[in-house]
Parts: sequence; C-alpha cells; structure tokens
Amino acid sequence: KFYFVNADAELKLGEPVLDWPTRKRVALGTARGLEYLHEHCNPKIIHRDVKAANVLLDEDFEAVVGDFGLAKLVDIRKTNVTTQVRGTMGHIAPEYLSTGKSSERTDVFGYGIMLLELVTGQ
Repeated sequence: KFYFVNADAELKLGEPVLDWPTRKRVALGTARGLEYLHEHCNPKIIHRDVKAANVLLDEDFEAVVGDFGLAKLVDIRKTNVTTQVRGTMGHIAPEYLSTGKSSERTDVFGYGIMLLELVTGQ
C-alpha cells in the first residue's frame, strides 16, 4: 500500500516547501515514470492527462505518476486515433486536439506544461 502524505504536486506548487531541489526531484521523478510507461511497458501506455494534479508525492517528495483514467494501451503496429479527445484543457497537445491521434508526444506536451507550472509555482 502506498500513502502519499504530500498529496499531489498541484496542491504544493505555491508552497515554500517546494524549494528548487524538491521541484527538480518532482520533475525528474515524473520524467522517469513517463519513460517507464512509454519505453518499458508492453504494450506501451500513453497517459493522456499529464499534469501536476496527477503526480502524487510521498513523504520525501518522490513523484509517482497517477490517475490512469484516460490512459491508453498502445499497440505500436496500429494507428491510435480516438473519436473523442480527452484530457485537461491547457494540458492537451495541439496535434492531439486537431487529429485525435495520441502518442508519447501527447504526454511530453503535458509534461512540458507541468514543468512550466513547477518553475512558476502556479
């Protein structure tokens, strides 16, 4: 069982407890989690809703990617087109919005927005 005493990264963004080394730890932990989903799972997993609210923090502020409600298992031999784009506005990759195709790039875009939030504290 896991208990995430520090809730999620979004709730901690504006707090002083998230100093620069801690923000870096959250960013790297999230990147490692996404790399695992994209490169080491078979079939690979596309999260499709990467954002600070979906990054859980343990007592040492180690990040764990959570909330797989919109995640998609990807068969690399097939094109992944969805009929309904899902995710959080502001975190959805433009190409996913326009084409309905999700890929690792969809998650990388959300991760970039999350990094911006970590840097700005908002």
